[in-house]
Order: sequence, then structure tokens, then C-alpha cells
Amino acid sequence: MDISGYKFDHNEIESLKRARDNQADARLKVRFIALLFLAQGSEFKIVAHSIGKSIITIEKWYNQYRNKGIDSLNSFQYKPKKSYLTSSQINQMVGWVKQTNPGKTKQVGEYIKEQFGVCYSNEAVRKILKKSGLKIMLPKVIPGNPPSEAVQMEKIERYFEMKRTSEPGTVFLFGDGMHLIHQNIPGLCWADPKEPLVLKTNTGRQRLNILGAYNPDNHSFVHLTGEENCNAERAMEYFEVILKAYRHAPAIVLFLDNAKYFKAKIVRKWLNNHSKFKVEFLPAYAPNLNLIERFWRFVKERLVRNRYYEKYKVFRAKVFQFLNHVDDYADDFKTLMVEKFEIIKTKAISMP
Repeated sequence: MDISGYKFDHNEIESLKRARDNQADARLKVRFIALLFLAQGSEFKIVAHSIGKSIITIEKWYNQYRNKGIDSLNSFQYKPKKSYLTSSQINQMVGWVKQTNPGKTKQVGEYIKEQFGVCYSNEAVRKILKKSGLKIMLPKVIPGNPPSEAVQMEKIERYFEMKRTSEPGTVFLFGDGMHLIHQNIPGLCWADPKEPLVLKTNTGRQRLNILGAYNPDNHSFVHLTGEENCNAERAMEYFEVILKAYRHAPAIVLFLDNAKYFKAKIVRKWLNNHSKFKVEFLPAYAPNLNLIERFWRFVKERLVRNRYYEKYKVFRAKVFQFLNHVDDYADDFKTLMVEKFEIIKTKAISMP
């Protein structure tokens, strides 16, 4: 490009110097330095080589100065690309995502294409979703038919009332059964994306059946664990283990779910013959009222989440080692196992 026909006058040069000296951003300051070189008669290729830019860039700055003035060089004048979708279309897409909860970005892209005739790459769709305040989340699972909020509150109030009015030394426990399978359960974790985490799995045919009782007052745990199935006979054996562990307590109150084997005729007979042992059944479909559910999640996180045991006997030994020494995790339980019960908001449950 030949600029011999254009001469920078004294005022222009002084204005360019002031713009250079007052500009704190080095990326913008270099533009005025380039124009001052040109004002001194330097060629485009000499200026480009001197400041480390392409000739095309220098020509662009020169034309921008000539056509739009010095102020046009004093900012990046960046204008974000407009989305192909209108705001109302984006709102419709966000509404659809919230209602259907698609698991893959590709599904959202297909919806956009079908509804609005616009094709986006997966990365572009991901950016729109993030900009709209959406992100990948692990859903929280709640019972599909929980008791009313009033029933839940009533049970919670009864629990605290029993603790206030019971004979001193009465033990309050939360009990339940869990099947711990000899199988690795994949879960979210930190890892190096350059070396994707691949976990081995087992057959999943062997498992331990655990009947446990958690004490929120001292964070202790009593259990009956083995390969035997949970039934009425096993339930009575479980009660005997608890009774032995708290033989010096004046009374024992065990909160349980509504498993049939806890309500079997022979189990009721056992309870009638052991007056210090009382069972309080929680409302159906209300695991949120049973503190031991949190304990089971903690157990799975520590024992089987992203953990592989090649041999069942090693897995079994690790389980017993953990369950027999839960006091090692007392500090964790002081914050995890607090007597603060979540209430399932029944009105918030949407039906498909």
C-alpha cells in the first residue's frame, strides 16, 4: 500500500503521541507507535517487522485511522457474535432442558435443529447451556410417594419428645438393612483427563447382608453381617446383638423402616418378651427420617465407590474392618450424622 499521497500534519502527530503516552494497554499503545512510524515516512513492511506484526495488520490500523479517526484505535471494538437463536427460542430450549433433563449435549443440539432449524456444534450448545445457567448435575433421588410433610414433621417431633421424656440412659438407635455387593461402583472423582480412569469390575454375584443400628448420641454402630438372607429369624438375631451391646441401658428404642421381616409374628412375639426393647416404625417411603441412610452412603463411598477388590475374601475383610471400627470416623459423623432431618417437599415432586 502506498501512502505517499497522504501527509500527517503536526496536529495529527501530536494527537498520536498523546494517545500513545496515555494508553496503559500495551496492545493498544502499539497501534499508535505504528502510526507514528508511518507518519515519519516508514514503509509498511518496515513498521510490521519493527513491532512484530503482519503487514496486513498495519494496513488495517492505517485504514481504520483514516476512515474512522484516532478514537477507533483506542479500543478493541469487540462485538460478540450474535446467537442464531432469539432470546425467546433460548428460553424455550432452557424450559425443555429443565423438563426433560437430557443426559447428552447432542440431544439438546438435535432439539434445537428440530425446533428452530439451526445447527450447532456440541461445543456451541454447551456454551449456550452454561450461559443460560445450566450445568451437568447428578440428580438427587427421593421416594416417588413420600408421606405428607405433616406426617414427616409429626414423626420428627415425636422422636425429640421421646428423647426429652424417656428415662435417663435410654438408648435411641436408627436401624436398617443394606446389601453390600462385591462390585466396584463408579462415581464422580478427580482424575487426569489425559489418562482416563478405567476401573475393573467383579461378577457382582457375592454380597454381604448387613443389619445395622446407629447411635447418634455417641456415633457408635452395632451390626449383624454375613451372607445369610435377611428374614424374621435373622431380625431376632439382630435384636439380640443390639440387646447385648446395650445390656446396661434401661431401655432401647430402635427406629426402623417397614420391612416385612421386622413385622413377622415371631418377631412381634420376641418384642413382647423383651419389654426394654421397643421398635418405632418410620412412615413408609421416608428414608429421609432414618439417619442410618446417611451412614450407608458413607459406607459405600469408603468401601465400594471407585474401589476394586479382586477377591471376595479381601472385600469381606475390608467391610468387617470398617464396620467394627467406625469410631475411627467419629469426626466425620459429628457433621454428617447430626439430628437434622430433611423434609421431602411433596408439592415439589413433579409427575412425568
